[in-house]
This record gives sequence, structure tokens and C-alpha cells, in this order.
Amino acid sequence: MNLTNDGSNNDRDLVEAVMQNNAGAFKVLYYKYFKPLIRFAWYRLHSVDVSRDLVQEVFFRVWMKRENLNPDKSFKAYLYKSLNNLIINYRKLKSTGTVSLEDESLRKRKYEEEKIDIEIDTLNALEKLPEKLKTVFILSRTEGYKYSEIAEICGISVKAVEKRMTKAFTLLKKYLT
Repeated sequence: MNLTNDGSNNDRDLVEAVMQNNAGAFKVLYYKYFKPLIRFAWYRLHSVDVSRDLVQEVFFRVWMKRENLNPDKSFKAYLYKSLNNLIINYRKLKSTGTVSLEDESLRKRKYEEEKIDIEIDTLNALEKLPEKLKTVFILSRTEGYKYSEIAEICGISVKAVEKRMTKAFTLLKKYLT
């Protein structure tokens, strides 16, 4: 069989050849339908990248299940139906907010990196505080002591603890913005 991409081969012959593991016939079908399928997907999704990925997936599945193809049925209709199903599934996943494990892993890693950055910035800001303000702040926020306990530890009044905490918050806000 002489396989060309000039339209002289009919789909039935090409599908039969693909069923016999003929990569050349598959290539002819691929180039014959690739661009029209991309356009079809693009009109529905408005994304060239997603359209290309879905069309690639259709052809991947065709090759993987080539022995199950039916040369008596319209190959073109089969491709468009397969692509349409992938588009529907893609939209469902996108609309439900379902994300792949890779996307979730990336999101978690990014969150952890941002969290570490915030912690580093906060520690740097704490280091800039005067020693008395830093001591009161750490005893309150890190160690969990009550103002009355901090007052007793530092030998100052509860009112002085409140003033130092207010001043510490003011400075931290200034350092962190």
C-alpha cells in the first residue's frame, strides 16, 4: 500500500493498515485530522495548548487500541466523538475544581515555601525589636504566658506589659510592611 497524505487513501484502508501496526498509515491519519480536530477543540475550549493536548490524547488512544478499531465505521466520526468526550471530561474536571495530584503537590509546596518566607520575615522583624519588647512579645505569643504572668516574670506592671505589647505590634507591623 502506498501511503500518502494527499487524500488519495481512504480512511478504511488506512484504518486496516493501522490495525496491522502500520505506523505510516497512522501518521497519514494523524496529519489528515490533526489540524481540523485542533480547530474543533479550540472553538469549544479557546485554548490552543489544551486543544493540542486533548487531540494528542485522542491519537494516543487510537494507537493504543488500534486492534479494536472498526474499519467499517467512520474513522472521522470516531475521532470527533472521542475528542468531544475528552472535552466534556476536561470541562467537568475544570468546573468541579478537581486538580491532579501534581497540581496539588505543587500548590502545597508553594504554600510551604511562602509559609517559610513569612516565618523568616517575622523572625527578622522580631530581631529588630528592642530587647524589652522582644522579651514580652515572645513570652506572650510564643510561650503562651498571660500578661499577669509576664509582669511577674519581668518585674513590671500588667499595664507596662500591655504598653510593650502594643509597641511591639506597632513596630512589627512597620517592619513587615
